[in-house]
Amino acid sequence: MAGSKVTAIFFLLLYAVLLYLVFTMQNMLAMYLMAIGMFLEACEGVYHNFFKH
Repeated sequence: MAGSKVTAIFFLLLYAVLLYLVFTMQNMLAMYLMAIGMFLEACEGVYHNFFKH
C-alpha cells in the first residue's frame, strides 16, 4: 500500500534485503526486519486513511 513512488521504492529495497537475509539463513534478523516492514506499512496505511485528504 505505497502512497508514493518513494515509499514504493523504499519497501522494495527493504524486502529485497529481507529476501537476502532469508537466503543466507539469517532468520532471526529477517524476522525482525519483516516485523519492522509490516509495522511501517501499517503506519503508512493509517496515515493515508486518517490524516491525508
